Amino acid sequence: MSQAFEPSPIQRESAAQQIAGQIRAAMLAGDLEAGQRLPGEYELAERYGVSRPTVREAMRLLASDGLVRSARGATGGTFTALPAPDAVAGSLGETIELWFRAGSTTAAEVEQARSWIERGCVRLAAEHRTESDLEAIRAAVDGARDPALDIDRFLALDIEFHVAISRAAHNGVLELAMTAIHLARPRTNTLLLSQLKPELILDQHDAIVAAIAARDPEGADHAFQAHLEHLLTIRTEALERRDPSEIPVASLHEEHPRRTR
Repeated sequence: MSQAFEPSPIQRESAAQQIAGQIRAAMLAGDLEAGQRLPGEYELAERYGVSRPTVREAMRLLASDGLVRSARGATGGTFTALPAPDAVAGSLGETIELWFRAGSTTAAEVEQARSWIERGCVRLAAEHRTESDLEAIRAAVDGARDPALDIDRFLALDIEFHVAISRAAHNGVLELAMTAIHLARPRTNTLLLSQLKPELILDQHDAIVAAIAARDPEGADHAFQAHLEHLLTIRTEALERRDPSEIPVASLHEEHPRRTR
């Protein structure tokens, strides 16, 4: 067993955890709908045969997961709720990152997935983007123009640019799929560093932005494909004879941009 891992004492699940688990299961089953008012603290304590502090603890556990909200006043109470998309993405992101660390997913697989999924995001962004979406996309490009930026900050802004495009598509499923790809990119970016020329990347980003701004899906698709072809070319040059299909993401311990956890 790893010296860094220290097992904690096993504890039986508390009554509060069991109550929270039952309510969570009822929401998953559709027996409790979002926005439905739960019975009051006293009534729940009576039904479960527990103390009111135990019920409060159960509500605290559910609230920490974004599954309940409280409101005051005559029409107030505790209501079931759906977690915010950002919270879901954050939780999913942690699971995906563990999967990359433990699995055999390769750098080539990440790039193949990106070529298909982000292509759809780019086309949809050109069709559905709002002015605020366009501002977020442009802000990432403009921020990356600073010649004083180090490579990690440049790559962080590069990821922000592509995240902003996936959000501009206004498709939650695609955005979640892109979350997995962006979590892998700090590792796969390592394979490009020796050949990366920021000024060329910015020119390609400009072409993508121009097409999205013009609401031109075909033009955005073409610009994005040109960007991917450039990345493939410099990756091939950087790897020389190494095959990306034989490089597991988990083996890429160095990350760019470096992330603090």
